[in-house]
Amino acid sequence: MISHRELETRESGRRRILVLSPRDPYPVIGGDRLRIHRIARELSRRYDLTLLTFCASESDRCASPPADGVFKHVRRIVLPRWRCWLNALAALPSREPLQVAYYRSAAFEAAVQELAASHDAVLAHLVRVADYARDLPSVRVLEMTDAISMNMERVAATPHWFDPRHHIYAIESRRLLRYERRIAADFDLVTLTSHVDKAFLFNDASVPDEQLMVVANGVDVPPGGEDRLPRHETRLAKEIVFVGNLESLQNFDAVWFFARLVLPEIRARRPGAELRVIGQVRGIAARRLAALPGVRVEGFVPALDEALATARIGICPTRAGSGIQNKILSYFANGLAVVSSPVGLEGLEARPDEHVLVAVSPREWADRVIRLLDDQGLAQRLADAGHALAVRHYRWDKRVLPLVERLEEVFDRNARTEARGAALSARGHRPMVAARVVARRP
Repeated sequence: MISHRELETRESGRRRILVLSPRDPYPVIGGDRLRIHRIARELSRRYDLTLLTFCASESDRCASPPADGVFKHVRRIVLPRWRCWLNALAALPSREPLQVAYYRSAAFEAAVQELAASHDAVLAHLVRVADYARDLPSVRVLEMTDAISMNMERVAATPHWFDPRHHIYAIESRRLLRYERRIAADFDLVTLTSHVDKAFLFNDASVPDEQLMVVANGVDVPPGGEDRLPRHETRLAKEIVFVGNLESLQNFDAVWFFARLVLPEIRARRPGAELRVIGQVRGIAARRLAALPGVRVEGFVPALDEALATARIGICPTRAGSGIQNKILSYFANGLAVVSSPVGLEGLEARPDEHVLVAVSPREWADRVIRLLDDQGLAQRLADAGHALAVRHYRWDKRVLPLVERLEEVFDRNARTEARGAALSARGHRPMVAARVVARRP
Protein backbone atom coordinates (compact mmCIF):
# COMPACT_ATOMS: atom_id res chain seq x y z
CA MET A 1 0.00 0.00 0.00
CA ILE A 2 1.38 3.42 -0.99
CA SER A 3 1.52 5.94 1.83
CA HIS A 4 0.24 9.50 1.51
CA ARG A 5 3.84 10.75 1.66
CA GLU A 6 4.98 8.40 -1.11
CA LEU A 7 2.02 9.38 -3.28
CA GLU A 8 2.74 13.11 -2.97
CA THR A 9 6.44 12.53 -3.69
CA ARG A 10 5.63 10.54 -6.83
CA GLU A 11 3.18 13.18 -8.08
CA SER A 12 5.56 16.10 -7.62
CA GLY A 13 8.76 14.21 -8.37
CA ARG A 14 10.34 15.95 -5.37
CA ARG A 15 10.93 14.82 -1.82
CA ARG A 16 9.44 16.85 1.02
CA ILE A 17 11.28 18.25 4.04
CA LEU A 18 9.67 19.59 7.19
CA VAL A 19 11.75 22.42 8.70
CA LEU A 20 11.32 23.09 12.43
CA SER A 21 12.57 26.45 13.66
CA PRO A 22 12.25 28.03 17.11
CA ARG A 23 12.04 31.48 15.53
CA ASP A 24 10.35 32.55 12.33
CA PRO A 25 13.15 33.15 9.79
CA TYR A 26 11.25 36.21 8.55
CA PRO A 27 12.28 38.98 8.55
CA VAL A 28 15.75 37.64 7.73
CA ILE A 29 17.64 39.59 10.41
CA GLY A 30 20.35 38.08 12.58
CA GLY A 31 22.78 35.22 12.08
CA ASP A 32 20.54 32.30 13.03
CA ARG A 33 17.65 33.48 10.85
CA LEU A 34 19.98 34.20 7.95
CA ARG A 35 21.57 30.76 8.14
CA ILE A 36 18.36 28.71 8.20
CA HIS A 37 16.79 30.88 5.49
CA ARG A 38 19.75 30.55 3.16
CA ILE A 39 20.05 26.81 3.75
CA ALA A 40 16.33 26.43 3.12
CA ARG A 41 16.56 28.57 -0.01
CA GLU A 42 19.19 26.27 -1.49
CA LEU A 43 17.36 23.10 -0.42
CA SER A 44 14.17 24.40 -2.04
CA ARG A 45 15.81 24.11 -5.45
CA ARG A 46 15.54 20.32 -5.10
CA TYR A 47 12.95 19.67 -2.37
CA ASP A 48 9.54 20.97 -1.33
CA LEU A 49 9.82 22.57 2.11
CA THR A 50 7.27 23.13 4.85
CA LEU A 51 8.12 25.53 7.69
CA LEU A 52 6.79 24.92 11.19
CA THR A 53 7.75 27.67 13.61
CA PHE A 54 6.65 29.65 16.65
CA CYS A 55 5.16 33.11 16.92
CA ALA A 56 4.20 35.27 19.89
CA SER A 57 0.62 36.26 19.08
CA GLU A 58 -2.48 35.38 17.09
CA SER A 59 -1.90 38.34 14.77
CA ASP A 60 1.58 36.98 13.99
CA ARG A 61 0.10 33.56 13.28
CA CYS A 62 -2.32 35.03 10.75
CA ALA A 63 0.30 37.17 9.00
CA SER A 64 0.73 36.58 5.28
CA PRO A 65 3.27 33.88 4.42
CA PRO A 66 6.56 35.01 2.88
CA ALA A 67 6.43 35.59 -0.86
CA ASP A 68 9.94 34.42 -1.75
CA GLY A 69 8.84 30.87 -2.61
CA VAL A 70 11.34 29.14 -0.31
CA PHE A 71 8.62 27.34 1.65
CA LYS A 72 5.63 25.70 -0.02
CA HIS A 73 3.70 25.85 3.25
CA VAL A 74 4.16 27.79 6.48
CA ARG A 75 2.50 26.97 9.79
CA ARG A 76 3.01 29.04 12.93
CA ILE A 77 2.23 27.94 16.47
CA VAL A 78 1.45 30.64 19.03
CA LEU A 79 3.71 30.49 22.08
CA PRO A 80 3.33 33.65 24.22
CA ARG A 81 6.40 35.04 25.95
CA TRP A 82 4.85 34.57 29.40
CA ARG A 83 4.45 30.85 28.68
CA CYS A 84 8.07 30.62 27.53
CA TRP A 85 9.32 32.18 30.76
CA LEU A 86 7.11 29.89 32.86
CA ASN A 87 8.55 26.92 30.97
CA ALA A 88 12.09 28.11 31.74
CA LEU A 89 11.34 28.76 35.41
CA ALA A 90 9.83 25.30 35.77
CA ALA A 91 13.04 23.79 34.38
CA LEU A 92 15.34 25.53 36.87
CA PRO A 93 15.40 22.65 39.40
CA SER A 94 16.09 20.11 36.62
CA ARG A 95 19.11 19.52 34.38
CA GLU A 96 17.24 20.49 31.23
CA PRO A 97 18.71 23.46 29.32
CA LEU A 98 16.53 26.49 29.94
CA GLN A 99 16.40 27.44 26.27
CA VAL A 100 15.10 23.97 25.40
CA ALA A 101 12.41 24.22 28.07
CA TYR A 102 11.62 27.74 26.84
CA TYR A 103 10.22 26.28 23.59
CA ARG A 104 8.08 23.50 25.08
CA SER A 105 4.65 23.37 23.44
CA ALA A 106 2.09 20.57 23.24
CA ALA A 107 0.56 22.27 20.19
CA PHE A 108 3.91 22.34 18.41
CA GLU A 109 4.54 18.68 19.22
CA ALA A 110 1.11 17.73 17.84
CA ALA A 111 1.80 19.69 14.66
CA VAL A 112 5.16 17.94 14.22
CA GLN A 113 3.53 14.52 14.51
CA GLU A 114 0.83 15.49 12.02
CA LEU A 115 3.11 17.02 9.40
CA ALA A 116 6.00 14.56 9.65
CA ALA A 117 3.76 11.76 8.35
CA SER A 118 3.61 13.47 4.93
CA HIS A 119 7.29 14.41 4.69
CA ASP A 120 10.39 12.42 3.79
CA ALA A 121 12.69 14.22 6.22
CA VAL A 122 12.58 16.56 9.19
CA LEU A 123 15.23 19.25 9.64
CA ALA A 124 15.38 20.69 13.16
CA HIS A 125 17.09 24.05 13.32
CA LEU A 126 19.01 24.36 16.61
CA VAL A 127 18.87 22.03 19.61
CA ARG A 128 15.99 24.12 20.97
CA VAL A 129 13.55 22.13 18.84
CA ALA A 130 15.58 18.94 18.37
CA ASP A 131 13.55 16.95 20.89
CA TYR A 132 10.46 17.26 18.71
CA ALA A 133 12.20 15.36 15.89
CA ARG A 134 14.54 12.92 17.60
CA ASP A 135 12.29 9.83 17.51
CA LEU A 136 10.45 10.33 14.21
CA PRO A 137 10.64 7.47 11.67
CA SER A 138 11.61 9.74 8.76
CA VAL A 139 15.12 10.98 7.97
CA ARG A 140 16.19 13.28 10.80
CA VAL A 141 18.61 16.19 10.34
CA LEU A 142 19.79 18.41 13.20
CA GLU A 143 21.08 21.77 12.02
CA MET A 144 22.97 22.70 15.19
CA THR A 145 24.68 25.75 13.65
CA ASP A 146 27.06 26.46 16.56
CA ALA A 147 28.20 24.74 19.72
CA ILE A 148 25.95 26.95 21.82
CA SER A 149 27.49 25.59 25.02
CA MET A 150 30.93 26.81 23.89
CA ASN A 151 29.47 30.20 23.06
CA MET A 152 27.91 30.54 26.51
CA GLU A 153 31.00 29.23 28.26
CA ARG A 154 33.07 31.95 26.60
CA VAL A 155 30.51 34.63 27.43
CA ALA A 156 30.52 33.57 31.09
CA ALA A 157 34.33 33.84 31.17
CA THR A 158 34.43 37.30 29.59
CA PRO A 159 35.12 40.04 32.17
CA HIS A 160 33.23 43.28 32.79
CA TRP A 161 29.73 42.10 32.07
CA PHE A 162 26.81 44.13 33.44
CA ASP A 163 24.01 41.89 32.26
CA PRO A 164 22.27 39.25 34.42
CA ARG A 165 22.34 36.83 31.48
CA HIS A 166 26.08 36.54 32.01
CA HIS A 167 25.49 34.57 35.22
CA ILE A 168 22.71 32.47 33.69
CA TYR A 169 25.04 31.52 30.84
CA ALA A 170 27.55 30.06 33.31
CA ILE A 171 24.91 27.55 34.46
CA GLU A 172 23.30 27.03 31.08
CA SER A 173 26.59 26.19 29.30
CA ARG A 174 27.10 23.08 31.44
CA ARG A 175 23.54 21.88 30.92
CA LEU A 176 23.77 22.49 27.21
CA LEU A 177 27.03 20.63 26.68
CA ARG A 178 25.56 17.41 28.06
CA TYR A 179 22.35 17.91 26.11
CA GLU A 180 23.99 18.76 22.78
CA ARG A 181 26.16 15.65 22.86
CA ARG A 182 23.32 13.37 23.88
CA ILE A 183 20.62 14.53 21.50
CA ALA A 184 22.87 14.66 18.41
CA ALA A 185 23.28 10.87 18.57
CA ASP A 186 19.59 10.45 17.71
CA PHE A 187 19.86 12.09 14.29
CA ASP A 188 20.86 10.66 10.92
CA LEU A 189 22.83 13.80 10.08
CA VAL A 190 24.12 16.68 12.23
CA THR A 191 25.44 19.89 10.69
CA LEU A 192 27.62 22.62 12.24
CA THR A 193 29.21 25.78 10.90
CA SER A 194 32.84 24.96 11.68
CA HIS A 195 35.34 22.27 12.63
CA VAL A 196 36.04 24.22 15.84
CA ASP A 197 32.46 23.67 17.01
CA LYS A 198 32.52 20.07 15.87
CA ALA A 199 35.73 19.32 17.79
CA PHE A 200 34.46 21.05 20.92
CA LEU A 201 31.30 18.95 21.04
CA PHE A 202 32.32 15.59 19.63
CA ASN A 203 36.02 15.04 20.21
CA ASP A 204 34.92 12.28 22.59
CA ALA A 205 33.42 10.37 19.61
CA SER A 206 29.99 10.41 21.29
CA VAL A 207 28.56 10.74 17.76
CA PRO A 208 30.08 8.78 14.84
CA ASP A 209 31.95 11.02 12.45
CA GLU A 210 29.86 9.82 9.50
CA GLN A 211 26.80 11.43 11.13
CA LEU A 212 28.53 14.82 11.41
CA MET A 213 29.00 17.41 8.70
CA VAL A 214 30.47 20.90 8.61
CA VAL A 215 28.38 23.28 6.49
CA ALA A 216 30.05 26.67 6.77
CA ASN A 217 28.07 29.87 6.53
CA GLY A 218 27.97 31.57 3.19
CA VAL A 219 27.38 35.08 1.97
CA ASP A 220 25.31 36.76 -0.72
CA VAL A 221 27.92 38.32 -2.98
CA PRO A 222 26.57 41.52 -4.58
CA PRO A 223 26.04 41.09 -8.33
CA GLY A 224 28.47 42.57 -10.80
CA GLY A 225 31.71 41.21 -9.39
CA GLU A 226 34.73 43.06 -8.07
CA ASP A 227 34.43 45.82 -10.68
CA ARG A 228 31.23 47.18 -9.14
CA LEU A 229 32.73 47.58 -5.66
CA PRO A 230 33.89 51.05 -4.60
CA ARG A 231 37.67 51.32 -4.64
CA HIS A 232 39.36 52.46 -1.46
CA GLU A 233 40.34 55.83 -2.90
CA THR A 234 36.59 56.64 -3.10
CA ARG A 235 35.75 55.42 0.42
CA LEU A 236 35.79 57.75 3.42
CA ALA A 237 39.31 57.60 4.80
CA LYS A 238 38.39 57.58 8.51
CA GLU A 239 35.19 55.52 8.49
CA ILE A 240 35.17 52.28 10.50
CA VAL A 241 32.12 50.02 10.60
CA PHE A 242 30.79 47.28 12.86
CA VAL A 243 27.89 45.08 11.74
CA GLY A 244 26.01 42.86 14.18
CA ASN A 245 22.86 42.20 16.16
CA LEU A 246 23.45 44.22 19.34
CA GLU A 247 20.79 42.24 21.21
CA SER A 248 23.41 39.50 21.35
CA LEU A 249 25.67 39.75 24.39
CA GLN A 250 28.63 38.67 22.27
CA ASN A 251 28.13 41.46 19.75
CA PHE A 252 27.51 44.13 22.36
CA ASP A 253 30.63 43.10 24.25
CA ALA A 254 32.65 43.29 21.03
CA VAL A 255 31.53 46.76 19.99
CA TRP A 256 31.62 48.10 23.57
CA PHE A 257 35.22 46.89 23.93
CA PHE A 258 36.19 48.66 20.72
CA ALA A 259 34.24 51.87 21.36
CA ARG A 260 35.47 52.25 24.95
CA LEU A 261 39.05 51.01 24.79
CA VAL A 262 40.20 51.29 21.17
CA LEU A 263 38.39 54.15 19.46
CA PRO A 264 39.67 56.85 21.88
CA GLU A 265 43.27 55.86 21.08
CA ILE A 266 42.52 55.93 17.34
CA ARG A 267 40.89 59.37 17.58
CA ALA A 268 43.78 60.71 19.63
CA ARG A 269 46.11 59.83 16.77
CA ARG A 270 43.69 60.32 13.85
CA PRO A 271 41.10 62.99 14.80
CA GLY A 272 37.82 62.59 12.97
CA ALA A 273 37.88 58.79 12.88
CA GLU A 274 34.33 57.51 13.26
CA LEU A 275 32.76 54.19 14.20
CA ARG A 276 29.45 53.35 12.53
CA VAL A 277 27.39 50.69 14.30
CA ILE A 278 24.95 48.86 12.03
CA GLY A 279 22.47 46.24 13.21
CA GLN A 280 19.45 45.61 15.36
CA VAL A 281 19.83 47.44 18.69
CA ARG A 282 17.50 48.32 21.55
CA GLY A 283 17.14 51.72 23.16
CA ILE A 284 19.38 51.47 26.21
CA ALA A 285 22.25 49.86 24.29
CA ALA A 286 21.92 52.41 21.50
CA ARG A 287 22.00 55.29 23.99
CA ARG A 288 25.06 53.93 25.81
CA LEU A 289 26.98 53.59 22.56
CA ALA A 290 25.82 56.86 21.02
CA ALA A 291 27.00 58.73 24.12
CA LEU A 292 30.61 57.80 23.33
CA PRO A 293 32.66 60.25 21.21
CA GLY A 294 33.01 59.25 17.57
CA VAL A 295 30.28 56.56 17.64
CA ARG A 296 27.33 56.76 15.23
CA VAL A 297 24.58 54.20 15.91
CA GLU A 298 22.57 53.52 12.75
CA GLY A 299 20.60 50.43 13.76
CA PHE A 300 18.92 48.29 11.11
CA VAL A 301 19.57 49.26 7.49
CA PRO A 302 17.45 47.99 4.57
CA ALA A 303 20.39 47.47 2.19
CA LEU A 304 23.68 46.42 3.79
CA ASP A 305 25.72 46.71 0.59
CA GLU A 306 24.70 50.36 0.22
CA ALA A 307 25.46 51.05 3.89
CA LEU A 308 28.95 49.57 3.55
CA ALA A 309 29.83 51.39 0.32
CA THR A 310 31.61 54.31 2.04
CA ALA A 311 33.37 52.46 4.88
CA ARG A 312 37.13 51.88 4.74
CA ILE A 313 37.45 49.19 7.44
CA GLY A 314 35.16 46.49 8.83
CA ILE A 315 35.92 45.32 12.37
CA CYS A 316 35.17 42.09 14.24
CA PRO A 317 36.44 42.50 17.82
CA THR A 318 34.54 39.42 19.02
CA ARG A 319 35.92 38.05 22.29
CA ALA A 320 33.20 35.46 23.02
CA GLY A 321 31.36 33.46 20.40
CA SER A 322 31.17 30.33 18.32
CA GLY A 323 30.57 29.30 14.73
CA ILE A 324 31.41 31.65 11.87
CA GLN A 325 31.16 35.43 12.07
CA ASN A 326 28.82 36.50 9.27
CA LYS A 327 30.00 40.08 9.62
CA ILE A 328 33.44 39.17 8.26
CA LEU A 329 31.91 37.45 5.25
CA SER A 330 29.76 40.54 4.66
CA TYR A 331 32.83 42.78 4.81
CA PHE A 332 34.63 40.50 2.33
CA ALA A 333 31.69 40.39 -0.05
CA ASN A 334 31.41 44.18 -0.03
CA GLY A 335 35.10 44.91 -0.53
CA LEU A 336 36.16 46.21 2.89
CA ALA A 337 39.53 45.74 4.54
CA VAL A 338 39.07 43.81 7.80
CA VAL A 339 40.60 43.75 11.27
CA SER A 340 39.50 40.82 13.44
CA SER A 341 40.14 39.16 16.76
CA PRO A 342 41.40 35.54 16.74
CA VAL A 343 37.94 34.35 17.87
CA GLY A 344 36.37 36.16 14.92
CA LEU A 345 38.49 34.15 12.47
CA GLU A 346 37.58 30.72 13.88
CA GLY A 347 36.10 28.46 11.25
CA LEU A 348 37.10 30.70 8.34
CA GLU A 349 39.72 30.01 5.71
CA ALA A 350 40.94 33.59 5.91
CA ARG A 351 44.64 33.95 6.70
CA PRO A 352 46.19 36.73 8.81
CA ASP A 353 48.03 39.39 6.80
CA GLU A 354 46.71 37.94 3.55
CA HIS A 355 42.96 38.46 3.97
CA VAL A 356 42.74 40.26 7.33
CA LEU A 357 44.79 41.89 10.05
CA VAL A 358 44.49 40.36 13.53
CA ALA A 359 44.52 42.16 16.88
CA VAL A 360 44.00 41.24 20.54
CA SER A 361 44.94 44.04 22.93
CA PRO A 362 43.48 47.56 22.65
CA ARG A 363 46.89 48.88 21.57
CA GLU A 364 47.17 46.24 18.82
CA TRP A 365 43.67 47.12 17.65
CA ALA A 366 44.46 50.81 17.42
CA ASP A 367 47.73 50.14 15.56
CA ARG A 368 46.11 47.78 13.01
CA VAL A 369 43.19 50.09 12.30
CA ILE A 370 45.39 53.17 11.91
CA ARG A 371 47.69 51.23 9.61
CA LEU A 372 44.76 50.53 7.27
CA LEU A 373 43.45 54.08 7.54
CA ASP A 374 46.86 55.38 6.45
CA ASP A 375 47.92 52.72 3.93
CA GLN A 376 45.40 52.76 1.11
CA GLY A 377 47.35 50.20 -0.93
CA LEU A 378 47.41 47.66 1.90
CA ALA A 379 43.71 48.21 2.59
CA GLN A 380 42.91 47.60 -1.07
CA ARG A 381 45.05 44.43 -1.26
CA LEU A 382 43.33 42.95 1.80
CA ALA A 383 39.90 43.93 0.48
CA ASP A 384 40.57 42.33 -2.92
CA ALA A 385 41.87 39.12 -1.32
CA GLY A 386 38.88 38.92 1.02
CA HIS A 387 36.41 39.50 -1.80
CA ALA A 388 38.05 36.82 -3.94
CA LEU A 389 37.85 34.38 -1.01
CA ALA A 390 34.15 35.12 -0.51
CA VAL A 391 33.39 34.54 -4.18
CA ARG A 392 35.52 31.39 -4.41
CA HIS A 393 34.56 29.63 -1.18
CA TYR A 394 31.64 31.27 0.60
CA ARG A 395 28.73 31.70 -1.77
CA TRP A 396 25.69 30.04 -0.23
CA ASP A 397 25.04 27.74 -3.19
CA LYS A 398 28.57 26.33 -2.89
CA ARG A 399 28.33 25.88 0.88
CA VAL A 400 24.98 24.05 0.83
CA LEU A 401 25.58 21.78 -2.19
CA PRO A 402 27.50 19.15 -0.16
CA LEU A 403 24.55 19.02 2.26
CA VAL A 404 22.19 18.24 -0.62
CA GLU A 405 24.52 15.49 -1.80
CA ARG A 406 24.75 14.00 1.71
CA LEU A 407 20.97 14.12 2.09
CA GLU A 408 20.56 12.18 -1.13
CA GLU A 409 22.95 9.54 0.22
CA VAL A 410 20.89 9.25 3.40
CA PHE A 411 17.64 9.00 1.41
CA ASP A 412 19.13 6.30 -0.82
CA ARG A 413 20.49 4.32 2.14
CA ASN A 414 17.13 4.39 3.90
CA ALA A 415 15.33 3.38 0.71
CA ARG A 416 17.61 0.35 0.29
CA THR A 417 17.04 -0.63 3.91
CA GLU A 418 13.27 -0.38 3.50
CA ALA A 419 13.40 -2.37 0.25
CA ARG A 420 15.38 -5.17 1.92
CA GLY A 421 12.89 -5.21 4.78
CA ALA A 422 9.96 -5.40 2.37
CA ALA A 423 11.60 -8.24 0.41
CA LEU A 424 12.19 -10.25 3.58
CA SER A 425 8.61 -9.70 4.70
CA ALA A 426 7.31 -10.84 1.31
CA ARG A 427 9.26 -14.10 1.71
CA GLY A 428 7.76 -14.64 5.13
CA HIS A 429 10.82 -13.60 7.14
CA ARG A 430 10.69 -11.05 9.91
CA PRO A 431 13.44 -8.50 9.23
CA MET A 432 15.84 -7.76 12.05
CA VAL A 433 15.61 -4.09 12.91
CA ALA A 434 18.11 -2.47 15.21
CA ALA A 435 16.26 -0.74 17.98
CA ARG A 436 17.00 2.92 18.47
CA VAL A 437 16.87 3.74 22.13
CA VAL A 438 15.59 7.24 22.69
CA ALA A 439 16.15 8.99 25.98
CA ARG A 440 13.14 11.23 26.26
CA ARG A 441 13.21 14.67 27.72
CA PRO A 442 15.59 15.05 30.62
